[in-house]
Amino acid sequence: MHIIQGKKGLTILLVILLPILGVAQGKKNKPFYDYSKTIHFGFTLGLNSSMLKYDYSDEWYQQDSFRNITTTAFPGITLGAIINLHLGSESGSMREHWDLRLVPSLVLSQRRFEVSDSRTTYIKDVESAIVEAPLHLKYKSDRFTNLRYYIIGGGKYGYDLSSNSGSNRDPFDPQIYLTPHNISYEFGTGLDIYFPYFKFSPEIKLSRGINNVFELDNGPVNNLFSRMRSNFIFFSLHFEG
Repeated sequence: MHIIQGKKGLTILLVILLPILGVAQGKKNKPFYDYSKTIHFGFTLGLNSSMLKYDYSDEWYQQDSFRNITTTAFPGITLGAIINLHLGSESGSMREHWDLRLVPSLVLSQRRFEVSDSRTTYIKDVESAIVEAPLHLKYKSDRFTNLRYYIIGGGKYGYDLSSNSGSNRDPFDPQIYLTPHNISYEFGTGLDIYFPYFKFSPEIKLSRGINNVFELDNGPVNNLFSRMRSNFIFFSLHFEG
């Protein structure tokens, strides 16, 4: 899961994107995108970073054994498909500016909890393989040469294939248990870059969990929490034809 980190990762992304932006700001490419077609398809790949936002339980405030909890997010991978529906009539201006997008994806992520007491630190890695179906409304600006800015917003349902919900409990190996169901709202922004034969779109998106994904357990670590919500940051590269 350790894909890119810190300044090194940012440098790599800039090296990739700057030449692309330079090409996109040149001569206006002939629009390949046929707005007479109601539906367009594509694929997406990218990186993600996830955190579990948690609330302490009453047990945390009543006990004096555990003193500190820290969390670490590791970069993950996102792979998916794009189904883009142009809204409005073929001759109306709405079709060029408003889209409805379904982006079924596989999201691989990893988070680490470190729970410390006076003698030792318990390290608990929480890995997820989430199949999700984000549904977004997309608004695009007017096209400037080969560029068009946009914003998106919507929601999604995800199912965690790696969920340990309902698994056998081992009192000698306490874990953090999460349910497989995840409901979130999302918002973000991106840039459509038009090339002669395809459209390329770098995008950044925030995802905020709504439901509690935490499954209560009486283990010495799990009972320190009362609620968890899954939050993500996505950096994606979309390709549409």
